[in-house]
Amino acid sequence: MLRKKAFSGISLFFALVFMGASLAVRADELETNLPPKKQILFVCTGNFYRSRFAEALFNEKAGEAHLNWQAYSRGLQLASSQHGISPYSRQELIKRGVPKSYWSGVPKPLTREDLEKSDCIVLMDEAEHRPLLEKKFPVRDDRKIHYWHIAEAWKVKPAISCQAMTKNVEQLLATLPR
Repeated sequence: MLRKKAFSGISLFFALVFMGASLAVRADELETNLPPKKQILFVCTGNFYRSRFAEALFNEKAGEAHLNWQAYSRGLQLASSQHGISPYSRQELIKRGVPKSYWSGVPKPLTREDLEKSDCIVLMDEAEHRPLLEKKFPVRDDRKIHYWHIAEAWKVKPAISCQAMTKNVEQLLATLPR
């Protein structure tokens, strides 16, 4: 009788292991059948301060809201002296509790492919970025381009700019299809 109970326990263990493996495969299959995330692109001059802040904040909040959107950011004129993320952005993201995993990386230049694959494009300062965009990419789809009015750190205190970007990101999140 002891042997039979021990054997039943082992059988149950193997049955659960095999069922678990089967369930794991099914969960993976479900993940691959999800629609691809829509992409939003934030663009500023150097992809160092404003666009990186907006990207990190958007991704953290979109994840919390379970939105099927992913943000990334690029710059129109990268400066070789700028690496990582602006100390202003870093400080403001930490203050808002955004994990470092959302703002690690290096500045990246804007490409035509970035413009084409994005579902929504936000340029951080219309007066500054519209002329740069028109010069660099004279042919583009302007229907998906939106302009904010967030000035550089030397024009407006970063805390004020980051507060304005936070408000804009929250408004944008509220308007996106779920």
